[in-house]
Amino acid sequence: MTPGSELRVGMAVFDRRTDMPGVIRSFAGPAVCLVRPSGLTWQATLISVRPATARERAQLRALAKLHRKQRPAARRRA
Repeated sequence: MTPGSELRVGMAVFDRRTDMPGVIRSFAGPAVCLVRPSGLTWQATLISVRPATARERAQLRALAKLHRKQRPAARRRA
């Protein structure tokens, strides 16, 4: 799978190696940089990622919602 074929920046994908969905942040040769709503980033090979299913996209949305709710509480404690 090449960056021009199916995958693009901002697309939700599933990394088979880590068993986690993430969003494509950038491409670097045969690798892709992924990010999760928590801010976790990691590199995956293009061959190990596939487009996310509807359920995996919903999981990313739910994580983003959870992190949005938790951020203001963390600021109040500081």
